[in-house]
Amino acid sequence: MAQPVSQAGVSPRMPVIALFGASGATGQAIGELALSRGYGIRALVRSEGCMPGRDNLVEIVGALGNPGDVGAAVESADAVCCVFGPRPPYTDIFCRAATQVVTACMKEREVRRLLCQTGAMVGHYPANRTLPFRIMESVYRRRLPDSAADRDGQEEVVTLSGLEWTLVKPPRLTGGRGVGQYRCGPRVKVGMLSAISRRDLAAFTLDAIDQKTWVGEAVFFESLGSIAVLRGRPLSPLAPP
Repeated sequence: MAQPVSQAGVSPRMPVIALFGASGATGQAIGELALSRGYGIRALVRSEGCMPGRDNLVEIVGALGNPGDVGAAVESADAVCCVFGPRPPYTDIFCRAATQVVTACMKEREVRRLLCQTGAMVGHYPANRTLPFRIMESVYRRRLPDSAADRDGQEEVVTLSGLEWTLVKPPRLTGGRGVGQYRCGPRVKVGMLSAISRRDLAAFTLDAIDQKTWVGEAVFFESLGSIAVLRGRPLSPLAPP
C-alpha cells in the first residue's frame, strides 16, 4: 500500500501535479521548476528521498503497476505528468501498462489534465520527421521492436483515454541549461540534430498546464540552439527520461 513519507503541507490554493517518473532527469527538472513556481508535487517514487525535500512536496513510495499507489499520487491533483520510460538496454516493457493504470486512476478521481512524454520517434508521424530521422527511426524499430511497440501502445492509451491530454515528443533530451528558444507544435519537423534541454521541456510542460494549451495535440520540439546544445554529445536517439 502506498505510504506518504514526506508531507510539507501542499497549499490548497496552488496547483498540484501528480508526477510519475520523478527520479529521472526530466522528472527532476519538472519537479524542481514546479516547486520553484509554487506548485505542489505529489511524486510516486520507489524509495524515499528521490527528490530533495522541499515545501509543497509529497513523496509516495510505491510502484507504477499498483493502482493503489498510483491512485494515492493522483489524489487531489489538478494535473498529471508522466515522464517515465525505459533505460538502457531498453528491455523493460512497462510504459503502456503503467499508463493504463494512471489513466484509470485519473478517471476514478475525476482528474482531467494529462501530459505524457514519449519521444519524436514514437508513433506514426512521418510528416514530422526528416528522411535521415525516419531512417534512424526504422533502425530503432528493427533493433528494439518490443520497446517500440510498447511506446506506440502508450500513446494509444493516452489518445483514447477521453482525458484532456497532450503528448510531449522531444527529439532528444540534453542536460544543458535552458535557453528558452525553441519551436514547438504538431507540425514541427525534427531531424538528426534536433534537441531540447530538459529544463526547456520542463518549462513547456508547466506552461501547458498553466495556460491549458495543446490539449489533444502531439507536440514536437526543435531547439533553435540545437547544434550548440549537441556539440560534443553522441547522437543517441534514445536518451533516458
